[in-house]
Amino acid sequence: MGPRRKNVKPCSMNREGSESTKADEPKDYMNQLSHEVLCHIFRYLPLQDIMCMECLSRKLKEAVTLYLRVVKVVDLCAGRWWEYMPTGFTDSSFLTLLRKMPDIEQLYGLHPRYLERRRVRGHEAFSIPGVLEALQACPNLLGVETSHLELVEAIWTYMPQVHILGKFRNRNGAFPIPPENKLKIPIGAKIQTLHLVGVNVPEIPCIPMLRHLYLKWVRLTKPQPFKDFLCISLRAFVMRNCAGPTNSLKYVPLVTGLASARNLEHLELVRVPFLGGLIQHVVEDSWRSGGFRNLHTIVLGACKNALEVDLGYLIITAARRLHEVRIQPSLTKDGVFSALKMAELEFPQFETLHLGYVDEFLLQCKMTNGDLVKYGLADVVENPGIITDIGMKAVNEVFSCIKYLVIYNCPHLHNPNNWITDHSRWTRLVDLTLVRCHAIKLDSFSQFIELLPSLEFISLDQMFREPPKGCARVGLSAGTGIGVSSALVSNQNSNNDNDNNNNHQNNNNPNIHHNNHQHPNDQNEENELRQDGQAEEQQIAAEGNL
Repeated sequence: MGPRRKNVKPCSMNREGSESTKADEPKDYMNQLSHEVLCHIFRYLPLQDIMCMECLSRKLKEAVTLYLRVVKVVDLCAGRWWEYMPTGFTDSSFLTLLRKMPDIEQLYGLHPRYLERRRVRGHEAFSIPGVLEALQACPNLLGVETSHLELVEAIWTYMPQVHILGKFRNRNGAFPIPPENKLKIPIGAKIQTLHLVGVNVPEIPCIPMLRHLYLKWVRLTKPQPFKDFLCISLRAFVMRNCAGPTNSLKYVPLVTGLASARNLEHLELVRVPFLGGLIQHVVEDSWRSGGFRNLHTIVLGACKNALEVDLGYLIITAARRLHEVRIQPSLTKDGVFSALKMAELEFPQFETLHLGYVDEFLLQCKMTNGDLVKYGLADVVENPGIITDIGMKAVNEVFSCIKYLVIYNCPHLHNPNNWITDHSRWTRLVDLTLVRCHAIKLDSFSQFIELLPSLEFISLDQMFREPPKGCARVGLSAGTGIGVSSALVSNQNSNNDNDNNNNHQNNNNPNIHHNNHQHPNDQNEENELRQDGQAEEQQIAAEGNL
């Protein structure tokens, strides 16, 4: 028998078929990458997407494990600080996740939608003790970002070495203040930005690291909540419609503490019954050492005892850097600007002036002043601003570089054409808003507009009401509701104290209420928080978050 022949053709056909099959299949580029390259890619992906890759292949699972082992900064909300972290976490699963990240230093986005206050045996839940246990399992943890009131208080109590990153903002604030919303701030808390809305707080202690403090609808429960107040790093202080002590002497430590913050730039006091003349004396004692000299924004609204000298001293001290001033109606008078004119100051950076400022909450709130007092807010009844054309002329001469002007509810303004003089013109004014200035004459206003070369936007609301028949003969102001002759309004009214002015307005105008009118120039608070949050995140990233 001859040698057996090999059939080569079928083998070649099988080889060609297998090669064509492999060519048709898509290549797995991910598994061809090294672990180092995969870990570098994971840096640009949300944590939720990274965890989903564990089940795709063995190599990806190894890469995820390696990445979590060396990662130092984790964001559970993928940069969306206004959202909540993914749902479905329990105490055990959250602990398992953090144990995979032994080197983690900064944990962002810890915003749980709901947390149990305590654990329940035999029930898997997401609780505050479980979160604390998971955080304590990270030996290198330096900072946590959260918005949960009870969780941040627990971190301050059991993990005082941990910083609160970013901007702390509680998300369940409301008015009237819910009784379950409460927070005890320890002395020396490691936090830079604290925004509290609708929270019961015993006191505001000494917090050296604090840079931004925002209090809205906050009830201060202790008799002397500012006894230990001292925030030397403070840059912005906002206190709006808070329920605190009714005794104005209790606010002396607050004002002196604010003067100690040499870098304070934003000061906003709304419905704060501090002692009249207190700011004047504090400024006199502290301006040489830098107190209030770096202010660029001053807001006074519905402060019951505030005097003209308090506002004037603040403006004079901060003249070099001042950008914006919002003045409550009781201080919107001729004497303030006449005194500033006599001081012969220069305001090189000034842009925005709001006369007759009333807080948005007070404008939109349907409660009466008596109802607000029942909830602990100070007893304040705002009357219209009593500034006249003489005062507006002084405003033009003092703030000659103004860009944005808002005038709200000033019924004694008549001839805007007289506000402008030959040697002083608002050449940079681009935005003008007038609300409820009923007595302004239309022909004078038209001439006034022609004298503003840079004006781009005009907003008029409830203006130019026609006077009733016979009104001009007896000299009554049209549409103001004030039964006095406009000729009786003179610059001498500005020299009276606040109580006399309030009594005068109450006797002549008992039926004025502002709660149902919306302020035209106040920004939405959520937009402010988002813009501030973006700026704060950039600043924290630049400074290393600590």
